[in-house]
Amino acid sequence: MDIALRILTDAFFIALLIWCAYTDIHTHTVPNTAVVLLMSLGLVHTVLVGLSGSVWWPYPAGLALAIPFFIVWLKGGIGAGDVKLLMGIGLYLGLAGTLISFALMLPMLIVCMIHSLRKNGTLRHAIPFAPVLAFGAGTAVIVGYLYAFILL
Repeated sequence: MDIALRILTDAFFIALLIWCAYTDIHTHTVPNTAVVLLMSLGLVHTVLVGLSGSVWWPYPAGLALAIPFFIVWLKGGIGAGDVKLLMGIGLYLGLAGTLISFALMLPMLIVCMIHSLRKNGTLRHAIPFAPVLAFGAGTAVIVGYLYAFILL
């Protein structure tokens, strides 16, 4: 894929993540419009990767990483918007990128849990999950650029 197009799609992806995180912090919802745009961007990204001759199947395979979160949603553990956001992230970043994103979001999730525990005395208080997901996914994109820069 052309580098300018990749930078443009990544910038749009990060902008959508920021929108989702901001909305989740202020309204405790993830906007469906942003999720639809993320999913559409993920599909376009997958097609562009496939047309460039690269391996395309890891991108739709990233959707499978949302399955455990879907099960947690069924049990009332997280919101549906978070699961949809995870699906968009999985489709855009692919299998490996989403796993890296999960690894990068763990420190922020731990910080949020500690903050909730100190503030409320319990972990039962709702923690907005979209900012944590956005942090992990956005950082995964930036780490990808740093890794490519080091290899040059």
